[in-house]
Amino acid sequence: MIEALVAAVILLIISLGLIPLFSRSIGNNLTGNDALQSTNFGRAELEQAIQLPFNNQSLTVPAGNTVGSTIESWTQGSTSVGDDKEGWTAGASPSGRGTVLWTRTTRVRQYGISDIQDGRLDNALAGGTQPIFVHLKEIEVQLDSDRQGGPLTPARPLTLRVLKPF
Repeated sequence: MIEALVAAVILLIISLGLIPLFSRSIGNNLTGNDALQSTNFGRAELEQAIQLPFNNQSLTVPAGNTVGSTIESWTQGSTSVGDDKEGWTAGASPSGRGTVLWTRTTRVRQYGISDIQDGRLDNALAGGTQPIFVHLKEIEVQLDSDRQGGPLTPARPLTLRVLKPF
């Protein structure tokens, strides 16, 4: 009987040492899932932008600005399957669409060929510049999780960039 109690205490001590490993692995899985989702959302937006013609309206910088920006939100909708309120919606906080899980900001800057001579893109051309002077567009997608990061799943923004030549 005493041997069984000693064996039970030893197993209890060993199992208590394993509990932090399981909680850490759960946290890592949740963080990895968030990173995978944000990467996929960002890549999808970049791939769509790359497929567009160079002078497409969504890649246009407004006149007088050096950056064209659009903000979209991924809303969860209700928990039922096939909810039409789930998906990307224009705006930072759309009303009546459910819980906002992700916010995606897409920025477009345009440059002339002379700007890459020094190896840095630091002189963005203003919107309204004649098209013959615009040779390169930088498309930047930033994703932010609107979920509050806790000790297991810290919220981290993700930024992806691509250059689209004329």
